[in-house]
Amino acid sequence: MAGLLLSLFLAPNSLLLVDALDGPVPHRLDMAVSEIKDARGPIDEALVQRVFETICQAGIRHPKIVMRQAILETGWFRSPFLMTRNNLFAFRRGHYLRFDRFEHSVLFYKAWQERNMRVAADDYYLFLDQIPYGSPDYTEHLRKIPWNKDCS
Repeated sequence: MAGLLLSLFLAPNSLLLVDALDGPVPHRLDMAVSEIKDARGPIDEALVQRVFETICQAGIRHPKIVMRQAILETGWFRSPFLMTRNNLFAFRRGHYLRFDRFEHSVLFYKAWQERNMRVAADDYYLFLDQIPYGSPDYTEHLRKIPWNKDCS
């Protein structure tokens, strides 16, 4: 499900996460969205907010973590590979799924969550580790994503 992440050590105590498809992945908890920059250009903060509002409106459980998943998978919604497919969560069935709109990807996630999480999970990170979703260290990468907003 998740894009392959590679780690590059740049200097002592310095680690850069790289999405194998699209390049650097922001990972500092103290960064503001507007501070995150890489070769793909600036982050579209309006799009970031629209995605989170869509996640909240869909009634997805653990929306803060799910938003972190979308951020990680798409490189802050700048991945041409996934964004041209409107696939915020890198869903695959032999190939990467395509959606007409990113909102459909969110609804697909909700259906996936309902199918796979029949009982409420207090620790969603543990749930993702146990099913397993993504690479073995996927949830460790999620925890480093600087997204702390909750649905209002």
